[in-house]
Amino acid sequence: MSMPSALVTPVREDLTASLLSRIEGGKLDFVLIALPYDTANLLVEPLFDDNLWVVGRKNDAELKSWTINVTPVITDRLLLLEEGHCLRDHVLYVCGASDRHATLGVEATSLLTLVQMIESGLGIGLVPEMAVKRGLTHGPNLVSRPMAKPSPKRTIALAARRSTSRLTDMKTLAQVIRKVHTA
Repeated sequence: MSMPSALVTPVREDLTASLLSRIEGGKLDFVLIALPYDTANLLVEPLFDDNLWVVGRKNDAELKSWTINVTPVITDRLLLLEEGHCLRDHVLYVCGASDRHATLGVEATSLLTLVQMIESGLGIGLVPEMAVKRGLTHGPNLVSRPMAKPSPKRTIALAARRSTSRLTDMKTLAQVIRKVHTA
């Protein structure tokens, strides 16, 4: 049995700026994003907080403690996603840097690639807790550590045009996501 095409809602993964542009252009009804991000013209429904964890190789001397502070040594070894990824901006903010060029000219195009680069020994990364909890960093040579309190975090949220006709759908989806997240 197939659903009528009018009822099928496409799901798309993309950079936050592109998703918000599609919202403003009426091509998407709502999007799942990570805050902080400039959403001044949008309706935003915060869902849950997502802490950042430090990920590195198991034998890394900087990751021996159970909780990790961001130190200059860690910051100097930090691998980043390429420009345009909001996680890159979140990581730079946590490290107190407004901008930074890639370590040794190396940047990742995706979170999966970032973790693979960490596992190969190229550096250390800050990874969202939801990715850690879903097993993305459970490689045989990797260790994931929470950051020392107050833990840096981002907020996962739904965003839509203020004039959306799908507000009820957005609120329902928000309830489902919160319920799944706490389960």
